[in-house]
Amino acid sequence: MSPQLTFRRQKADIEVTDALRRRLDARTSLDPDFWSFSHLRSRSGNHALFQYPAMMVPELQGALLDDLRAVSPGSGLVYDPFAGSGTVMLESLYRGMDFHGSDINPLAILLCQVKANPPSVAAGESAVARVAARAATIKSPTMPVFAGVDKWFKPEIKLGLAQLRLAILDEEQLVDRQFLWVCLAETIRLVSNSRISTFKLHTYTSEEIARRETDAIKAFKSVGSQNVAHLKQHWERLDLLPASGKKPHVLLLPGSVSDSWIAPRQADVLMTSPPYGDNKTTVPYGQHSYLPLQWIFHADIPGVFDESLLESTHRIDLMSLGGSFKQADASRDELCKKSATLREWLPRIDERPALRKKVLSFVRDYQRALSNLSPRLKNGAFCFFTLGERRVGKQTFPFVDITRELLIADGHEEVMTIERVLPGSRKRMAAKNSQGATMAQERVLVTRAWGAGE
Repeated sequence: MSPQLTFRRQKADIEVTDALRRRLDARTSLDPDFWSFSHLRSRSGNHALFQYPAMMVPELQGALLDDLRAVSPGSGLVYDPFAGSGTVMLESLYRGMDFHGSDINPLAILLCQVKANPPSVAAGESAVARVAARAATIKSPTMPVFAGVDKWFKPEIKLGLAQLRLAILDEEQLVDRQFLWVCLAETIRLVSNSRISTFKLHTYTSEEIARRETDAIKAFKSVGSQNVAHLKQHWERLDLLPASGKKPHVLLLPGSVSDSWIAPRQADVLMTSPPYGDNKTTVPYGQHSYLPLQWIFHADIPGVFDESLLESTHRIDLMSLGGSFKQADASRDELCKKSATLREWLPRIDERPALRKKVLSFVRDYQRALSNLSPRLKNGAFCFFTLGERRVGKQTFPFVDITRELLIADGHEEVMTIERVLPGSRKRMAAKNSQGATMAQERVLVTRAWGAGE
């Protein structure tokens, strides 16, 4: 490339970056509370099909995508390495953008699949009605066998869920079955003996269990009816896309972000909200998914299901970032070279070796995950990281600064950081699930990934 062309490209890149920065700044200047989205109280469309832990705010990610596309209209492919419930995916699809996403949790992959490729309203409504009616006629269904089944389900609930499972398996269309499995997963969340006020598996008292719902089929019909209404909102939203436009393409990759895979296309945008710490002490996504995954037919979940993920209620979380403490201390020097903030913070917990290993194991795995992102991105891709900071050993863990430094060490350029106050009803980690204090704010770190895709 000639020096003149290189100069023009660099100038154009700077202009796009400056234009995005101005647009994002203008949001805050016009309304200092804009990024909190405090007026929102419920989710709609396919965002609302299942109550997954710690879901992102759709409107926040949507506003970021709108501002980016205003200054970079050619941005057409979004990548989320921690796809979760598919918030970024749906907001991308609602704007006609393609999406790549990965997640280690099979339930997250199923949710994304259903949200990206749901049945029609009529098909979903008919399927729910058929399954509920068929389930009621099944007399002696095969009962599932797994550790703790009688702890987590009353006999009558276990019977109803077994009837529903067999009835769903009789459905011919995979798209319908996958939607019905999501309805069943939400039903399980509502009728099991695990408290819905926490993401962890935690039983109600025996007195509370006695007062809880005893009819799983009735609960399924209610969930199914609500989800059909959400489907209607979803299809209405998609109808707003230009009729001449192509249908957005979605690629879902089951497995860890650290797994090696070659993207068929490099993404223009990375948008994600990574875990703020190891799952065990922050948000136990795996525990929350354990019970539904015991009932869902694994062959209907995209990808090859790893049965070892259900060996215990903690297995998925142990496989996630920071799940293993092996060689954690050995990674300290290398990590501290990349992050001065981490180097300065670690002495605060040096007298607590177990806690130090927990922090180092998470940051080690996190840094490896971040490094794996670059080959999946175009050079100069814009990246949006929604981040929060928790307390570790009664000390605020400077996750935002550590993330910034790790990214810069990997060739990123910082564009800006957006601060947002978390409304009381939208906090991403409930106090009952965090061993530290509940976070009061999040930050969106915006970068450009230079050297990516090369």
